[in-house]
Amino acid sequence: MSLLGAIGAAVFRSLTRPEDNAHKVLEVKQENYSSLVVVNRHDSLVLYGTRDGKYEVVLHLPVSVTLYKAFSLLRTSDGNEAISRFSLFKEVIPVLIETNQDLAVVAEVQRICDLLVEHPTWSAAHVAAHFGYHLCLMHPLLSSSITVIEPQNGMSPLMVAILTGNLKTVQQLLGFGPVVSTCLEQRDNNGNSVFHHAASTTKEIIAALASVASSSPGGKSASLNVRNGMGHTPLHVACLSDKPNCVRALLAAGADVNITATRVSTDSNSFSCSTPSPPGNLSDYLHQFTNKLYSQDMKLGGTPLHWACSRQVIEVLLDVGCEKNALNFEGQTALHVMVMRERLDCVVSLLSHMAAINIGDNNGNRPLHLAALQGNTQMIEALVIFGADLNIKNNAGVTPRHLVATTDHPSPNALYALHAVGAARCPPGMNFPCQEGCSHNGTFDGLAPDPPPRNPLSGKSETEELIDQMLRCTERIGWNVDAAAGDDESYKGGNVLCLDGGGVRGLVLICILMELETALGGKPIQHVFDWVSGTSTGGILALGLATGKSLLECMGMYFKLKDQAMTGSRPYPSEPLENILKETLGANTVMADIRHPRLTITSVLGDRKPAELFMFRNYDSPASVMGTGESACKKFKSSCPHLSEAMTGPEMQLLWKVARATGAAPSYFKQFGCFLDGGLISNNPTLDTLTEIHRRNVALNAMGRKNEMFKPVTVVSVGTGMPPISPVKEIDIFRPGNILDSTRLLAGLSVLGNLLIDQATACDSHVVDRARAWCSTMGVNYYRFSPPLSSDIQMNETRDDTLVHMLWETKVYMRHQTFDVQQLANKLLHLPTHSHMAKV
Repeated sequence: MSLLGAIGAAVFRSLTRPEDNAHKVLEVKQENYSSLVVVNRHDSLVLYGTRDGKYEVVLHLPVSVTLYKAFSLLRTSDGNEAISRFSLFKEVIPVLIETNQDLAVVAEVQRICDLLVEHPTWSAAHVAAHFGYHLCLMHPLLSSSITVIEPQNGMSPLMVAILTGNLKTVQQLLGFGPVVSTCLEQRDNNGNSVFHHAASTTKEIIAALASVASSSPGGKSASLNVRNGMGHTPLHVACLSDKPNCVRALLAAGADVNITATRVSTDSNSFSCSTPSPPGNLSDYLHQFTNKLYSQDMKLGGTPLHWACSRQVIEVLLDVGCEKNALNFEGQTALHVMVMRERLDCVVSLLSHMAAINIGDNNGNRPLHLAALQGNTQMIEALVIFGADLNIKNNAGVTPRHLVATTDHPSPNALYALHAVGAARCPPGMNFPCQEGCSHNGTFDGLAPDPPPRNPLSGKSETEELIDQMLRCTERIGWNVDAAAGDDESYKGGNVLCLDGGGVRGLVLICILMELETALGGKPIQHVFDWVSGTSTGGILALGLATGKSLLECMGMYFKLKDQAMTGSRPYPSEPLENILKETLGANTVMADIRHPRLTITSVLGDRKPAELFMFRNYDSPASVMGTGESACKKFKSSCPHLSEAMTGPEMQLLWKVARATGAAPSYFKQFGCFLDGGLISNNPTLDTLTEIHRRNVALNAMGRKNEMFKPVTVVSVGTGMPPISPVKEIDIFRPGNILDSTRLLAGLSVLGNLLIDQATACDSHVVDRARAWCSTMGVNYYRFSPPLSSDIQMNETRDDTLVHMLWETKVYMRHQTFDVQQLANKLLHLPTHSHMAKV
């Protein structure tokens, strides 16, 4: 016999001898069973037995369906099997046939039987939900049992319908109203809610569930954010299933983004969840950026912060409460992910919002390790300036420097970016191979950038330079409080901090103070100075520190300021700047609320000629000490309401208005009433501060209040960086004789205008020389820090890469000043600060 003949014969036998396929559903005639013994009966389902030990389960169809028609569901000689199948089918199949006669065909009955064998605890409602039998579900026999939970897995019919992905069936079940609404809160035996099951299906099913849930108290189902037995919320399940559309649908439904999961074992799919942060609901904001979430990152879990593709999305998510340090399944924060994706703007945004920078992932890698692996110099610089630990080790015991030096294609620039700020080499005796850039005995430190042009045109002779060096040596001798105060013990000695202006280059001030704060052992910088003065950006920083803000918080404020306040064309709108100042300094905080340190914030009264320097103070001014008030200002008739407030004293001077007044740089921001940027007269406020202190001491002495006099002991002047020297070609001003002369005249006027502005706002060179000489004459310690910059950074610079590199250069500069910084820190720590001053 041929092979095809044998196959044909087997098929024929299977059709003609049903006992060879005992579980196959066969259509039979009812009269064939009239002489058989009925072992058990339930409605139309009968278990027959024969005298030769055979059993058969038969479904007799009602006459209304078809006359004398029946289905044989099982043929077996095993009595136990026959009884088990009869019990399995009796509560389900007759009901389904009765509620929908269209199911009375062999194919459908076979499907039902097979499904019941697979899920023996399912009810008729579960089966109808699985196959989408809409007529059955509408019948009263089933509609009253659609909330029944099957015991084996704890599944409801609604859960079954969801798992099949049948949207129409899900919508039908949800249409039963209050009865089915209870199913939204039911959990199966693994702790899964309907949203857990829907999370791996379609966005339409999730939306249908959410629509019903929205009518519940609170506007959403509690099961939307519950954890299952694995510790996962529905949002985690959608991430693990790699279903970005379901992720977005869950977010739109109100899924809490701040319940996160982290991997427990790297060789299993087991996860545990961190303690949830305050709820973060993004449903009202999702439509703004639903297409700006990177789908490939969703499968690793986390929050939308991990999936963001732009700074705009990061800012919105953080503003609505998305936890910035949440972890994904790899134990990574959003910062880890943004570093890996090389999104510098997102990294800066996260760090500006105080994202933790030294969290290790499941492999112990910090964001700096990941940047080092990539050899990404800009990313390394960004992490360094925000305080990344340079020498921290991952789980393998290696540092970022080791990773930079040992990658397949080492980046010499990235290596130098770490070396220049103090990244250490690997210690001897490492258990893994090192390279020349990281080994203990290596000599290669990477490729340094070209140094900026120095000052060969400064005009100082060698003798003048020698005098400067001698003055610096005099500063470092170390005056003490008693010597500086003279013989009068009532004379209080203290430390003075003076902060220059410079727009967004105020970031340089923060970076320098961070290094000083590190040398102070982490003691807040505002706790070691008794008197702080500032101009423009330095004044804003001084106010921020005085209100208790940390330097890192202030750095975040500056990055926020440049992104939100310096947009569009100049002059920039004032409202974004003022909103940031109110948010940072307090909308109702006044100067008198600051008890320590004493504050001197400079501004310029521009409603008069000549313009006049104005000082905002949180203490009584020299004129007030004498009881005369600001007589000169009062004599000048001004309609400026802000000046009227300021003239009433510290009790009426709102901090945000003081900051706005000192930072009203012409052409950048509109003037604040009659106030203009203090940098127009006193961009380096050191001399004006010392003058203010001296004048106030004279007034106090004259009024018999000598015990309130203040003696500067150490003055620290901090600048916003020195741009490289560049030649000027044309500054001549003359009467033009032709078109070429007119062009040269315009160029000369522009250069001369810039020259006058530069000189009016000068902070370094002769201004510093005068301050140094003055302090030396007074016997006062004087320290000046202002880094040379490789490029001329404008006051309104907004590019992250430019600002990051500027701050990295500042850190490198401060590392070169380590001796002076440590010496200064020692003096500041050993001098008593007078936070106990009774009245300021």
